[in-house]
Amino acid sequence: MLRDIPVTDDQKVIAGIGEDVFAFNHQGGTILQTVDIITPIVDDPYQFGAIAVANALSDIYAKGGIPKYALNIIEFPISSLPLSYLESMIKGGADKALEAGVAIVGGHTIDDSPKYGFSVTGFIPEGGKFITKSGAKPGDLIFLTKPLGIGIYTTAIDQKLANEQQVNEVVDLMMTLNRDASEAFLKVDIDACTDVTGFGLIGHLSEVAEKSQVSVEILNDKLPYLKDVFHLLGRGAVPEGIIKNHYSFHKNVIHRDALTREEEYLLYDPQTSGGLLIFVSPDQAVHLQRYFLERSLPLYEIGRTVEQKASQIETINKIRIES
Repeated sequence: MLRDIPVTDDQKVIAGIGEDVFAFNHQGGTILQTVDIITPIVDDPYQFGAIAVANALSDIYAKGGIPKYALNIIEFPISSLPLSYLESMIKGGADKALEAGVAIVGGHTIDDSPKYGFSVTGFIPEGGKFITKSGAKPGDLIFLTKPLGIGIYTTAIDQKLANEQQVNEVVDLMMTLNRDASEAFLKVDIDACTDVTGFGLIGHLSEVAEKSQVSVEILNDKLPYLKDVFHLLGRGAVPEGIIKNHYSFHKNVIHRDALTREEEYLLYDPQTSGGLLIFVSPDQAVHLQRYFLERSLPLYEIGRTVEQKASQIETINKIRIES
């Protein structure tokens, strides 16, 4: 689909298509630009606005950057929804931007079905490292900073299957900025990072494996997930994105140990404002875990990278030590 977009020969450009951000060198530092927009995934317009902003900022955090300025991107049906909804949506986004230290400096609105997002400008200070998806090395440990299951929960909300506790649990998770996690991992030398969003865990692991020319082993029993995901799956809360992601990426995966259908679904669950997926050498992983622990931040070790082989991803119940 992107073959007709010409590749720039500007030597200042260091990242573009495939890295989720546009990045270029400027006056000793690095400028980052990204854009993201989502449809309503919760009923409360204030919460939707805050989640949309947290989601849009995530790509900047994953690259090791600091978001600074943003433009609102809003679609809203002014003839069919009250303007109070729009006002609450913008208020939620503005409050989340303020929490992140981001200034909203303008934007654009279209009369259409509700959507909200951000065009974000950030930077990496001079001497900082732009963290790619292509730097993972064999032997790296893989960490995730938020549990899986967000898409299942938001589908349950849409289907009126989720109770108040479940709604609050997933809303709090989606509204949590990846800022603190990014600040913690910047204290160590990590090899690669991306955020887990619409392509699910498998889709984003596939991106890193392909770009880094490694393969990945994932430990089934180490995967974190929201506590009621299997209950909600059993009631029919299966996001359409799970089916699409499975169709797109299942050929990249081998399951060395048996998984139930629900366990496999979780691997492909599309996340909104999901966690960061961090690849780091074992010696640096010790420091990474310490920094997260000092800040009381969640951090889940879910697998490792190995030398590239026929399958990009293998899911297993126990790491096999080569003799």
